[in-house]
Amino acid sequence: MALPPIPIGLQCIDWRYDEQEGKFIPQEITSEVHSVIEIPEYGGKRGFKLFERPLDDGSIQVYKGNSNADKILENRQSRVTSVATGSQYFLAPRVGIVLVPIDTPIGSQYIVSYFGVGSVKNVQNDLYIEQLALAEKLSRDGSLPMLGNLNANLNKIINLAAGTNPNDSVRLSQLTTVINNLAAEVTARTNADNSINGQLGPLVNLIKWVEATVSVRDFTTGPQGGPSGTLGMEAYAPRRGTLFWRNSRANISGCGSYGSGSTPFQIIDTGSQFEFRWTSSSNALMEWMLLKW
Repeated sequence: MALPPIPIGLQCIDWRYDEQEGKFIPQEITSEVHSVIEIPEYGGKRGFKLFERPLDDGSIQVYKGNSNADKILENRQSRVTSVATGSQYFLAPRVGIVLVPIDTPIGSQYIVSYFGVGSVKNVQNDLYIEQLALAEKLSRDGSLPMLGNLNANLNKIINLAAGTNPNDSVRLSQLTTVINNLAAEVTARTNADNSINGQLGPLVNLIKWVEATVSVRDFTTGPQGGPSGTLGMEAYAPRRGTLFWRNSRANISGCGSYGSGSTPFQIIDTGSQFEFRWTSSSNALMEWMLLKW
């Protein structure tokens, strides 16, 4: 059973250890009053020494004042992890020292409540604070925060739950699943590419372009040009040919034959070449590309 609370710590007790249960039993200390002095071990910084070593689990409470009536929110001091400033304090649990801001007047009083584990000078309490308390805290709820990197010293972290949030660690099985899924996706995409390539192969063999020419001509100029007429554009025989064209002035584009005898201009496929008929300078400027295959 838990030890009953006591007002101040016992400087005469070495450790609180239950031999039958095999564990330490911290005792609640409710109203320990201390005056501020200079602490030689900390280069003259100001603070005070607790009568017992405190259990460093966040349960220690430090208030300005010297009576239980002073233990109110306005007097409560907040803990820091470096040199104390303002109304804060720094706790060194190994040696039971509380440091306060350097400008705190000597003799100022503080009332403290905490859970003590005995004398600050014995080895057993060092082991409890550094090893047993740490192990118990981690094994119970895992809420002890890390102040630095967690070094497993080449040991495995076992029985790890599968991570679900962005900042969670992941299990080896989760990584294996990701690797297997990626491998399956790569295989599926490779098979799809091979299937597409297999279907494109016959098309590539059927259609092989052997030549492409690009030309621009105003059919109203030159030795055979005139206001209107019909002239050959380009021959493709003995191969097959596909013509892509644009009438620049009429702003009309197309592929292959176009028009008839009644349209302002006409493109005629004779079976061996393409011919062009125009009716005025407004439709006589042609640009084209002939693919031979």
